[in-house]
Amino acid sequence: MKRLRPSLDRPLHRNGDPYDEGPLPDLTSGLMWLATGLLGVIVQQLPGTPNDHIALVYGLCAFATAWGAFSVFLGVRRWTMSLRWRATLTAVMMPLVGVALWATGGASSYMQTVLLFTALFVGWFFPPRLAWPLVALFLASYASPLVYDPAAIDVSFPARVVGFSVAVVGQTMAMQILKLRLVRAELRQRGYAEMDPLTSVSNRRGFDHALAAAETARDSYALVLFDFDDFKSINDLHGHPTGDIVLRTVARAAQAAVRKGDCLARIGGDEFAVIAPGAEETGAARLVESLAEEIERAAMPEGIDEVGVTFAWAVAPTDGDDGEGLLKRADDRLFASKRAAKLAEPVF
Repeated sequence: MKRLRPSLDRPLHRNGDPYDEGPLPDLTSGLMWLATGLLGVIVQQLPGTPNDHIALVYGLCAFATAWGAFSVFLGVRRWTMSLRWRATLTAVMMPLVGVALWATGGASSYMQTVLLFTALFVGWFFPPRLAWPLVALFLASYASPLVYDPAAIDVSFPARVVGFSVAVVGQTMAMQILKLRLVRAELRQRGYAEMDPLTSVSNRRGFDHALAAAETARDSYALVLFDFDDFKSINDLHGHPTGDIVLRTVARAAQAAVRKGDCLARIGGDEFAVIAPGAEETGAARLVESLAEEIERAAMPEGIDEVGVTFAWAVAPTDGDDGEGLLKRADDRLFASKRAAKLAEPVF
């Protein structure tokens, strides 16, 4: 049995979600915060810069610098958070946009163009269901000087709000379209990389990913192995094309037996596996019974009345705490069942 190496074969993104870029959002966000904090300090030294709230401005710059450094640290250490938590934190930070605008001149604030950092970040790193509510909150914060700044009309700030909103929405749409194309391409590539071309079920790579995910979930799951009793004789007597048809037929039958969310994979020449998250001992037994029934009913190619299949299974955490140990336990049981069946065969 090939050694399981999930640490080398896991998808690049958290839990396989192509919208989750792992530590990259933290690194990007941290650099943006650092740049904003540094900009604020530099601009305050330039002639003509409003300094009515200079203490607050320096406080915001210190916070931006500290938060940026912390975010970069998280990214470097790869201590990432889920998309939902990152979206929540981004939403909580949005009021700082309004505060920063107020402290740096309101409708005439020099921070307005820098806020495009935020629009770029939201548009790229969040899926539509999270990105658009954040964009709406961001634009509301940007427009906040209309509420308190009496000079907003004089400096044509309403027109700037409209123009900025159109630009941000268009920019977000462009980023979302580009990200969607990238996500679809990655999912397509991942599907090809993890699919067995002969049977259209998962291959060994896809099986390793599913097993690693089941192990990470820290919940019960069943691992079922099955293969043919004498597949070599099918190839020898009927030819390899017929053997391929048998493999495809068994794969389709097995797909009809597994549940939604289970992983059916071809992990060897004639060896298949099923990972059933949430299944315990009784669930594994029912799954094996369903698999056997579907395979027995499957219409085999002409000249082959039926195929013999041997099953074995193991259940976590009863039979092992890790995927590799569980796989070995099931494989040992499969070998023992085959050996017992051969010893029971009559000798003429």
